[in-house]
Amino acid sequence: MKEKLKILICDDHAILLEGLKACLQRMPFIGSVIVSNNPTDALNLLKEQSSNIDLCITDLDFAQEASGLMLIDHIHEHACHIRILVYTSHEEIWNINAIMHSGADGVVFKSCTPDELQHAIRCIYDGDKYFCERFQQLVRHIEMQIPATTDHLTTQETNVLHLLARGLRAGEIGKKLCVSVNTVNTHKAHLLSKFNASNTTELIIKDFVKGIVELKLQKDMPESK
Repeated sequence: MKEKLKILICDDHAILLEGLKACLQRMPFIGSVIVSNNPTDALNLLKEQSSNIDLCITDLDFAQEASGLMLIDHIHEHACHIRILVYTSHEEIWNINAIMHSGADGVVFKSCTPDELQHAIRCIYDGDKYFCERFQQLVRHIEMQIPATTDHLTTQETNVLHLLARGLRAGEIGKKLCVSVNTVNTHKAHLLSKFNASNTTELIIKDFVKGIVELKLQKDMPESK
């Protein structure tokens, strides 16, 4: 790193926010640290100072309506030079899914050590990706719960799955596929079983995550060091 980094942190836990700021300020390659306790204020800071920010560290889940995903989307669209590190405590499937879909450059959990955080920041700013070991374990756990490929699905099951993902109900799917509602529900029951899902929402999430997992693993997701 030729110059000291300028970092924006966004988190709605005040004590954690100040503690993280203090931790970052002790790292020799970091210059200034700007903090924000919600994505809306962070967006305003970005509009004023985006050219002066190198890295954004943000959670995804906030108490208010605005989310970390909104912040990340803005960075991708208006300040693509800024690297993004997701800093989270949530290990639920919805959060893993959101992180993988977000296009973030890396993720560490809030339980990580200062050394791992420092290593993650260095990796990301040097142009690499950094997905902590725990995150990779969770991704692999999800992968183990779902079919490796859709080869396990019949053509009609695949059609039903795609239409469910588009938000169609059983009756609407039946009309499109020229089958009865009972037949649609039978295919749906088979899908729930094959994906080890308890409901339609989980089924769609697992199908989406499966596709992302396959893409990530094909690209050899970097190991934490």
